[in-house]
Amino acid sequence: MFLSYVSGGLENLRFSVALYHNETNLDEMVARMRDLTMARTAYDLAVVRWPLRLVKLCQGGRIMRRSDRPQE
Repeated sequence: MFLSYVSGGLENLRFSVALYHNETNLDEMVARMRDLTMARTAYDLAVVRWPLRLVKLCQGGRIMRRSDRPQE
């Protein structure tokens, strides 16, 4: 699990990378990051590490990238 801790607590970690069992069932949060570049890197690593799993990169409730859909 990747965890980026920044002084000020978890509320500053705006981006998350998570593994899902299906469309809506979260299995595991694998990263929380403050920086978008770091979050994208963690997402890319998670997609390589778990190629058969649904991986989502989110900012709060907004889904930024999904491993089951091509990048725009």
